Amino acid sequence: MTSATPTNALNEHFAEVIFSTNEMLIAQCYKEALSNKPLKSSVFQGSIIKIVSSYDSSYEAFGLIAKINNSSLDSVHRPSALGLTSKELEHLQPQVFDLLRKELEIYLFAYKEEGEIYNYSPSKPMMIHDFVSKTTNDEVLELTEDISSLVNLVKRNQLKPDLLSNVINLSYKLRKNDYKYLVKTGQELSLAFADEFDSLIQVLKRLSKAAI
Repeated sequence: MTSATPTNALNEHFAEVIFSTNEMLIAQCYKEALSNKPLKSSVFQGSIIKIVSSYDSSYEAFGLIAKINNSSLDSVHRPSALGLTSKELEHLQPQVFDLLRKELEIYLFAYKEEGEIYNYSPSKPMMIHDFVSKTTNDEVLELTEDISSLVNLVKRNQLKPDLLSNVINLSYKLRKNDYKYLVKTGQELSLAFADEFDSLIQVLKRLSKAAI
């Protein structure tokens, strides 16, 4: 991806696919997009995002951000500690920020085709340079009505169960703190992670804090 980013892309998208398989992908964030504070605060592990197909406007995939990597575009010179604050660094060596990149490791668990959402892995792969954008609240509500697809995703790819806590907490808030939903999802987690007691307790503890 070049450093020049179309303005219309930034209005709708914040990252671009740079590596893709049929089950996961890596997306690189636009530096300009991450300067937007509301967006920056919403890009975290456990966020649900969507990838818009470049070859079919009616096709979108939904994924869970499992890992966020910060690194440098410079493959020759490794980053080194300089003992400068962010403001000092920006003033003395502004070129450092041009070399920084943020990459998201995303696992796919659902897709939308012709306006209908399917809660299982996409039937078609996403392409390099497809755009990544935020999901709407309505999409999150629909995708989390049944969390079995997300649970299967986490178990199948041996991801940290903690990721589910972030998703469920957001879903709980979007449902105006519907305690019945929290109990329902807690029961589903208890069944799904019955053989992983420590992980289950950790997730349930986080969910209990959300209910306070």
